[in-house]
Parts: sequence; structure tokens; C-alpha cells
Amino acid sequence: MRDNIFKKLTHSAENYEIIAIGAEISKGYKPDCVLRSGNDYIIMECDTGTTRKGFVGGMIKAAKYLTGEKKGIVIFVLKEKENTTVEQIYAHLKPYFEWIEPLTNLRELFVISTTNYCSAETPIKLLDADFMNHAKRIVRLKNKTF
Repeated sequence: MRDNIFKKLTHSAENYEIIAIGAEISKGYKPDCVLRSGNDYIIMECDTGTTRKGFVGGMIKAAKYLTGEKKGIVIFVLKEKENTTVEQIYAHLKPYFEWIEPLTNLRELFVISTTNYCSAETPIKLLDADFMNHAKRIVRLKNKTF
């Protein structure tokens, strides 16, 4: 899915509103879509590339943003290719997620394919049962009160 198409989709999650689409939310950080409910954020990135460094970088930027009062999750929506599958990116990100855990309020990370996220013209609702059935999920190891 091309970036401009992803940004035009109606992304939704219960009790969240879209606050940014491709806009800078902090110096040098422009995620594809950001939803917010109070101090809780859903940061979304759609990636058609195959570089694992890009996914790690996206996670690190989100983790840096989600500090102080801000907390939340990151969702990577990716076009699967032979050398870039949901399972491969999930496995690659897991140790980095665990490594940055003490530095951030990033509590979960999801990886889902573009096909499962938006097989029709309307994407599935974020964090609902259908989304959870299709996404790979990394969760914080330590119990941290938000």
C-alpha cells in the first residue's frame, strides 16, 4: 500500500481521534498517522520497504516520543514480501523492544500486513478482536504503572 493511500484511509479505534496524518508531532518525527485519547497514543507507520533498520528506527522514534506523560502503542502496517513478513519483522523487533523498555512508556507494538489491515476500502478497527487475531503483538515484560 502506497504511503499516500494509507494516509487517506479512515483509521479508527474506540475513544481515539486522529490528531496527525504525516505531520510533525515532535522535532524531526512525522509518523504516518497518530490517534490520541487523553495522554494515550496510537502511532501508525505503513511501510512497503524491506529494510529492518527502518522498522527499528520507527520504533525508537515512537519510544522517544512516548515519554513523560505520553504513553501508547505503535502499529506497523507492512506489505509482506518474501524477505519481509509480519513474522520476520516481529521477531526482529522483539529484542529491541525489550531493550528500550526501561526508557519509554511504549507498552505494546503490533505488526500487521496491509492485506489483513485493509483488504477492502475500509481498514479494520484498531485493537478490536479482528485486528488482534491478525496482528503480531509485543507487550512490555515488566509491570509498569502508567
